[in-house]
Amino acid sequence: MTAADWPAVARIFEQGIATGNATFEHEVPSWERWSAARAPEPRLVARHAGGVIGWAALSPTSSRAVYRGVGAVSIYVAPAHSGHGIGRALLEELVRASGHAGFWTLQAGIFPENVASIALHERCGFRLLGTHERLGQMPDGRWRDVVLYERRSQTVGVAP
Repeated sequence: MTAADWPAVARIFEQGIATGNATFEHEVPSWERWSAARAPEPRLVARHAGGVIGWAALSPTSSRAVYRGVGAVSIYVAPAHSGHGIGRALLEELVRASGHAGFWTLQAGIFPENVASIALHERCGFRLLGTHERLGQMPDGRWRDVVLYERRSQTVGVAP
């Protein structure tokens, strides 16, 4: 993903926001704000017929050095392309690339209503850790639970 991809990435992000089940965000940030909050690598896009149809990236979970290898997953697929394996391809590549970037743990916080995302993460080796009840409040005032999934690297951060 590059800054040139941002307009298409932002449109897909906006479509995810509109579902009400993808994120606590209520508006798409600027490229600069979005980029500053994400790890520099990996940042991925899926393309079809020359256009971006999905994206995935990691955000550091903490600025503390001890957590430098723990990343929070963001993955979005354009609604017109959902159900065609794009999300799985992106998440599998994100997992692979995250190891090369030094991540040993990937975390995903998912609204319980987002059953497609839960199924995707489970198919890609993430395990359920539990539910954060009433973790955050939506712009309309509703409190939302978040289920926490985790995937540990088989190679990075593994004791010999």
